Amino acid sequence: MIYYRQKIDSFTETFEKCSIIVLIGENYSLLQKDAKKISDALAGKIADEEMRVSKYFNHEINEKRDEIITSLKTKSFFPGRQIILLNELYEKDYKIITDIDAEWQNEDAITIVTMNALSKKNDVIKLIGSSDRIAVVNYTNIKKNTDFFLKRLTDAGINFSGKEVLDVLVDFANFTPENILENEFEKLMLFKLNDEKPLSIDDFFDIISINYEVKELSLAFALAERNIIELEKNLSAFFSYGKSPISILHFVSAYFYKLYLIKLYGPTSFEVRREYPFLIAHDLEKAKKHVKQWSVKQISLATDSLTASDLRLRKYPSLFQRSILTQCLNKIMEI
Repeated sequence: MIYYRQKIDSFTETFEKCSIIVLIGENYSLLQKDAKKISDALAGKIADEEMRVSKYFNHEINEKRDEIITSLKTKSFFPGRQIILLNELYEKDYKIITDIDAEWQNEDAITIVTMNALSKKNDVIKLIGSSDRIAVVNYTNIKKNTDFFLKRLTDAGINFSGKEVLDVLVDFANFTPENILENEFEKLMLFKLNDEKPLSIDDFFDIISINYEVKELSLAFALAERNIIELEKNLSAFFSYGKSPISILHFVSAYFYKLYLIKLYGPTSFEVRREYPFLIAHDLEKAKKHVKQWSVKQISLATDSLTASDLRLRKYPSLFQRSILTQCLNKIMEI
């Protein structure tokens, strides 16, 4: 049977007679949370402690097929339902699902499978979903618009200071991988727990983790804009408090690779959204301007230069690293 996640109210009532439950979606964290909820609902919250949960991971699932089939019928020392958890099953290995179902009998272990979203025009969902004993849960992508976040904030009991907060959340969602978005939203909810003050834009930027320092981005912007004065000012600031030249170079490399992806696929593409650094609002607008100022060939030359400098930085002692980094960035400004 094929289900859609947003329509499921009770894991126990839905899946207690299934041989296998397959969760399919792009949000790894959400799939793992739901797999745990299903395991708890079917086998109890202490099943893991009582060693009634057997776990296998993507690279080993196909290799341990026989062991997994055998564990269907292997009984635990503790009473209660047993669970087999297959994490991140590769699409090419989907046949193990039908193999398990063919062997399964009542009272055997129930298998929970998590899979990344399948490729388009793939008939695997229909194939495995045609069995009455296999439940396929499809995690469809929900449009992250102002209505979506208005409901999330309302459901969480969070007040907010105006529509601009919703706009920033939508902007952040458009350029952030699903699992990171979910984690960051949970941080927002915890921050505002029992706090009646409205959520503000300042709160958002104080809480949300963008995994880089503002000055790192300022340095990358200065380089992309070929602004020598700003570049040297930011470099001096980094060197004054002992920032590693290697870490500076790595961030600049990541930024120029981001520009390359925007150039190839567009700013809203999945290829761009999943790559660090995660840019939103004003920062993304800046990057879009930089993309117009640099050709694909120029960006490629810059990334090649950064890669070569990375090798040199690792080869020479720290005494020479500042000079190597400065030479590299100055060379890029001349491209």
